Amino acid sequence: MTPGAMTPESFATALRCVECGREHPLGYVLECTACRGLLELAYDWEALRRAGPRVFTGGGLWRYAPVLPIADPAHRVTLGEGQSPLLDCPALGRRLGVRRLQVKFEGSNPTGTVKDRSSPTAVAAALQFGFRATSVVSSGNAGSSIAAYSARAGLRSLIFAYERTSAPKLLHMTAAATDLVLYQGVYDDLITLWDRLVEERLFFDCGASRNAYKHEGKKTLAYEIAEQSGWRAPDVVVAPAAVGETFIATHRGFVELERLGWIARRPLMVAAQAARANPITRAWRSRRPLEAVKIGYTVAEGLAAGNPGRKGEWVLRILNESGGVAGEAEDEEILEAQTLLARTEGIWAGPTGVAALAVLRRLLAEKAVDPDAAICVILSETGLKTEARAPTRRATAFDAASLRRLVEATLRP
Repeated sequence: MTPGAMTPESFATALRCVECGREHPLGYVLECTACRGLLELAYDWEALRRAGPRVFTGGGLWRYAPVLPIADPAHRVTLGEGQSPLLDCPALGRRLGVRRLQVKFEGSNPTGTVKDRSSPTAVAAALQFGFRATSVVSSGNAGSSIAAYSARAGLRSLIFAYERTSAPKLLHMTAAATDLVLYQGVYDDLITLWDRLVEERLFFDCGASRNAYKHEGKKTLAYEIAEQSGWRAPDVVVAPAAVGETFIATHRGFVELERLGWIARRPLMVAAQAARANPITRAWRSRRPLEAVKIGYTVAEGLAAGNPGRKGEWVLRILNESGGVAGEAEDEEILEAQTLLARTEGIWAGPTGVAALAVLRRLLAEKAVDPDAAICVILSETGLKTEARAPTRRATAFDAASLRRLVEATLRP
């Protein structure tokens, strides 16, 4: 926020259990003390409704401070995140047969990922509750983001990173984290053990499993999409879902906007998964309870969660109650979508980031999504953070004549 600008207050009032509805004070509470259900933030909706959208001032993610749970502006750590572009993609839309296609490109954030929406509220909450260290178990993006924001806030960061994470992410974590540990196996192998240490308050929980304060930052996706569209929501929003944080938070943001009367209706939500890590999609299609799946490597590293736990159950509940859709894409389809996006629209997103587009492409072919709808796809990361097979470096020596021949042959209709 610029010096002298009005500092918006937070309208957060309590933590509310999503299972039993019990309210808790705004403390560092990770689950309901009555039923152990997950918690979400409650706000003074009447005051927000009276204030209207003009309550938002300044720029970036903290523009939406009134609907975020950080009371003291001094705790609102920032690296300039938010206000990512909402891009019309007419050429890609024509290729897919979609009437109107937009992408919300989160690769423009400071560490190149949508995690830069949840890291600010997580680290701000760590400051708010007096912690000196943060920690997260990560397949890559969350680790580099939490490390960066913790450094910005002057906190220690203990980052547990997937041993097969891509080199650019690992380089960033190595530079920014005060303590970096590589773990063997996949995310599911370590998260249960790590969660037990959370209970001892050795560090602030920056994981995706249950911290409502971290989770809350990502709902700004919905607020931005709506505001950038003149306070209108798309018909369909396709969001990536691993543990489910981005999907749930985006849905939650649109529910709040509808409740406040700032949009006419919320969009239909689509949960996008990698086929090699698809427990939510399996459960939704079979109409059966969520079951953990054993996963291997997927190019969509950020979607590599086979046991999303209670957050996964929350995603399923949203899908079933709202008529939403879940889908999956194979690694090969994800890489094809990555190239298609780059060649039609010039947008270079990583495999995790482009998985939602690959899922949309498959769902359109299956006639599970209406091509006449206005569709928005969340692209959750830049392609500059991922590792891929190096292109050929075979080079050619030119003289004037050979250069002309090549140019004329290449550009010939």
